Amino acid sequence: MPEAVKTEHPHIVRLEGVCGGEPIIDGLRVTVRHVANLHERGETIADIVRTLGISDAQVYHALSYFFDHRDEILALVTAEEQAHVRYTRP
Repeated sequence: MPEAVKTEHPHIVRLEGVCGGEPIIDGLRVTVRHVANLHERGETIADIVRTLGISDAQVYHALSYFFDHRDEILALVTAEEQAHVRYTRP
């Protein structure tokens, strides 16, 4: 199994072959992109903790990563949206 590549944000790693190599919460398949999407939709920290079954610290570190790497995460969101459009068009 590939080794997790740590980031400058505790709890956030990259793991080749897991979630396309996106930054994830260490030990889970929860992407920073997913946490950021929930936050951007107005979910509170408590809501995100409850929804994803993660800790407050994990949410804060994911959001910290997002704010430090906004362009990277927004590019991932855009790519996912474009892929969804391609697969849902008749």
